[in-house]
Amino acid sequence: MADRSLSFQRLTRLLSRYGVSAARQRGSHVVFSKQFPEGAFSYPVPKRKEVLVCYVQGCRRKFRLTPAHGITDEDFYG
Repeated sequence: MADRSLSFQRLTRLLSRYGVSAARQRGSHVVFSKQFPEGAFSYPVPKRKEVLVCYVQGCRRKFRLTPAHGITDEDFYG
């Protein structure tokens, strides 16, 4: 299963399962963040009805939710 576009609500729910929270809203974007031992990482995502696949991929890379980090596509989307 490859990454795909998601509704904003679904993306928020999926990210929250892995400890990522919506830190703040800045204009038309919501900034998601997660704390790691080396510091906090954040990633802005436009608040739209449908989030484009490039933002879903960016979130997964930034917050270490990829198969390289032990989170398979099935685990993430499951």
